Amino acid sequence: MSAADPSPARGGFAGDPEHLLRLCHDLRQYVAAGLCLSEPTAELDAVPARLALIRQQFDAIAELLDVEQVPARRIGGVNLTQLAGECADVVRLTYRAPVIFDRVARVVVAGDQALLRRAIGNLLDNACRAAGGTGHVHVRVGADESADGEAYVEVSDDGPGFGDVAAGTGHGLRVVAAAARAFDGRLEISSVPGRGTTVRLCLPRGGHPTMRSA
Repeated sequence: MSAADPSPARGGFAGDPEHLLRLCHDLRQYVAAGLCLSEPTAELDAVPARLALIRQQFDAIAELLDVEQVPARRIGGVNLTQLAGECADVVRLTYRAPVIFDRVARVVVAGDQALLRRAIGNLLDNACRAAGGTGHVHVRVGADESADGEAYVEVSDDGPGFGDVAAGTGHGLRVVAAAARAFDGRLEISSVPGRGTTVRLCLPRGGHPTMRSA
């Protein structure tokens, strides 16, 4: 695959300047979280947890850079519940808006963990920007009752809605859309000016979907 070819695992075009901007944007989230965690603290009991979260940020950076170097990715079972929780932990460190995560039983989808992490991270980043310093962000993970039904991760905010938020919001929606296409899923967006936005990334449960062009 040439550098100019679209790669769904990369979420865009490797030779596209916009792709580089999205990559830097995602890396910056993990670096910002790591810097927050490395700040001195008087709470010695919190140090082990902080070190574990710092390690998590380094692992996420390594995972993201690995995707950039390896065009073909293995599709495996991804714990969507755990992944959404980890992404929520990151944005809580770098934004003031409360991030509420409704924890549910383990929900597994067939996908690439690196691309799904980027997608969920961008959904949360957009929502936190929209919520600002006074709003709230709500994260939900769920699945249909049927064995072959859909799973989803849903991110809602009570901010002003698309078009009325600070510059930079929506920057990562192409990454989210790429994840939906790559894993035979879909993206649902509902936005009401002044009342907030809800974005739901729906993915098939189980199986091994064929990677589609992003």
